[in-house]
Parts: sequence; C-alpha cells; structure tokens
Amino acid sequence: MSAHMAGWDAEATMTINQPVGPAERKVVTGLVGVFFEDGSPPPAVAVTGELTIGRAETAQLTLPDGNVSREHAAVRPGSGSVVVQDLGSRNGTHVDGNRIEGAVTAPVNSTIRVGKTLFRVVADAAAYRDYPPRSLAGPLVGGPALNDIRRAIAQLAQGKSPVLVDGETGTGKECAAEAIHLASGRSGRFITLNCAAIPAELVESELFGHVKGAFSGSDKARDGMFRTAAGGTLLLDEIGDLPSYAQAKLLRVLESGEVRPVGEDRTDIVDVRVVAATNRNLAEMVDAGTFRADLFHRIVAHRITMPPVLERIEDVPLLAQYFTAESSALPDAPTAFSADAMERLLNWRWPGNVRELRHVVLAAATTAQAAKADHILPEHLPSGMAQAQSAPPPAADPDVELRTQLTTALRLREGNVSQVSRDLSMRRPALYEALKRFDIDPTTFRKR
Repeated sequence: MSAHMAGWDAEATMTINQPVGPAERKVVTGLVGVFFEDGSPPPAVAVTGELTIGRAETAQLTLPDGNVSREHAAVRPGSGSVVVQDLGSRNGTHVDGNRIEGAVTAPVNSTIRVGKTLFRVVADAAAYRDYPPRSLAGPLVGGPALNDIRRAIAQLAQGKSPVLVDGETGTGKECAAEAIHLASGRSGRFITLNCAAIPAELVESELFGHVKGAFSGSDKARDGMFRTAAGGTLLLDEIGDLPSYAQAKLLRVLESGEVRPVGEDRTDIVDVRVVAATNRNLAEMVDAGTFRADLFHRIVAHRITMPPVLERIEDVPLLAQYFTAESSALPDAPTAFSADAMERLLNWRWPGNVRELRHVVLAAATTAQAAKADHILPEHLPSGMAQAQSAPPPAADPDVELRTQLTTALRLREGNVSQVSRDLSMRRPALYEALKRFDIDPTTFRKR
C-alpha cells in the first residue's frame, strides 16, 4: 500500500500491509513521528513489511522536507525492533544521534532521524493513533504512557479516600495530584504542603492551625492547611519526611475528619481529600521503623506511580512545547526547536525528569533570546548535553539485512531478477534460494 503523506493528518495511524484498528487489535512494533521542525509530525506507522521513507511520492511515507532524499531510508520489522537502512541519502539517516551505514537494528525506544523529522520506535504503534494529543492543556501533558494514570485518576477522583502518588523526583507527582483535584469537581481549593520544608516544631501548627498565644511568637490565630483546604484537596508532598508524632496526628484526622488546632480544646470537622506524594520507599521506611505502618496502610490503598521521563521519551517534544509557552513572556524568545536540538533532548537520559526538562527548556530559550536566534539550537543547550551522543546502534542480523537488501534492490529494479543478481553480486541460483527462504515474490515489485 502506498500512502503519500505530504498533507498528512497528524491524528491518523498509517499501517503498512496490515490494518490496525478496534476490530483487529494486534500489537505491532512501529514508528511514531514525535517532531517535525516545520510543522506537525507524521502519523504513527505500524511496520509489518518494508516501509520506504523519502521525499518522492512513490515512497510509502512521504516527508515534505527538502533535507530528505527522494528515497531516503527503508525500515523493516525486526524482533522487538525495526531494521533501518539508509538508501544512499544525501544527508544521512541517524539512529540515536549516530549516522548509520548499511542496515542497523533500532530497538524499541530508539530515535530515528530523517531530515528534520524525528521518529521513536514504539512497541505498539496502534496506541499512538491519536498522537500527538490535540491539546497540551495541563496538568498532565503526554501521550499513551500516561493513559493508565489518567484512567486511575478518573476512577479515584470522586472518592474521599487518601491517594498515594509516588515516583522518582521530578516526575510530576504534584501534577497528578492537581489532576485528581480537577477531576473531583470539589469546590474547595487545591493546597500543597511540602512536609520536608517545615521545621519539626511547626509541623502541627502548619497542618492543623493554632490559636493566638498558643506558643511563643503566635501573636495571631492561624487556620492551618487542613482548614484552608476544606472542601478541596490537600497535597502532602514528601510525606516520608513527616515526623513520627505528626504521622500519628495525621492518621487520626484521616480516620475521623477531626482537626484540633494547637492550643484549642475543641475540634473542627473538615472535608478534605488528602493526596500524599513521595519519592521514597515507604514500605522500606515501615520496615525500618521510620514510618508508621498504620498510616502507610491507610494511604497506600489507592496508589499512582508516575513514570520517569526515560520511560516516555516520546513525550519530550510535547513537554518542551508546553514549557516554551512559559518562555513566551520573554520578548523575542524563540519557542521552536531545531531538529538538531530536539534530537539531543530525545537522546538525553533526564535523571531529573520533567523538572530537569523544564529548567533546560527555559534556560535554552533565554540563551537563544540573547543570541537573537529564530530557533533553539544545540549550542543553546547546557554544556555537555549539546555534545551528547548515544552509542552506535548494533548492526542488523545478517538475515534481516539480506532481506532488506533484496527487497530494496527488487523495488529499485522493478522486480528484474537478472539486474538484482548483478547489483548484489549474487549468482542467480543463490538469489532464487534466498527469495524462496524469505518468501519474496519478485513479480510483486513489477510495475502494473
């Protein structure tokens, strides 16, 4: 099947040789376009046979890009991967930042660059049929990697039980908590409290409030976070840093809904949805005796784990676009990346996750603004990242490479076996044997 994508629909999923849809849901490795410097990236592609990429209309995936050769690259299915072969292009084909020669294996989560277009190899191309999302509205920005989290939020939002959001630092736990609040429809406010930032002697007052004169320096009464968040949601960030005595008081509030301000005899009943967040292993803290087991079991019943950026690298361009909107307040700051710069971002490992990405994007936009650049370029990225390069991809399996060579030659020679034999320096009996082994019919390459 030939599909000309010069006017591609960014929300379509193109499938080569095999339909992928609701009626036939087969998991197929493929490519998803995550970035195109001059507009929307191409749609997802399920790679079930040879897929040619180029500028020519005869290519199965046509890229409207002057940096792309007419027949630029070929992609074939591999085992949990795709096999990529450059077809003698002028500007080369890159896998994970390296220009390739011949055919190489690109495993799932690899980045492939053709001209100004960047693809990611994904395990399930059909999951990306609506990628990129139509809207970048927060608080959760991303594609299918966040679908389980979105479903969990939809299921939990209307309840009142506590929710634990965990994950590595910088993964967006506060964004998930805010999404829970927004989906809940609660009329009160979304309040956040960083438990690690509160002096131990002020934790109780910060949480539950105090009356005037309750302790030295308390010259006026304070509501505390629970009463401030009444009718809404209270995020207790870094709950693992809450002192043990405050953990006991928090447990009582979760069980009864009663809040007693410091220095007050009476209690107030508050309606607050509590979301706890941490990057620490609370179960290990329970075993070590530094976190109360009863509080742990009270908050862990509903749990959401945020994935690190490394597990959803395909979302980096979306997140970068979202963060450059913040930099638009800077006069003349560019909000678009060059393909070179975005390729570096996709090949970075992001130990600081979304928080690190945000800082890098805003810093790069500021640097590009000072340089009066139209795009954010590699030299505007932090030192080290601008020069980052992954290890070269492994060479393809010999059988897979031979099959790619055969189909490419047959396509170029329009099924003429004699010419293919000369092109590949193969005796015709050996060529016919290989065609039979790979179940390739030369007549299917002839013009009709």
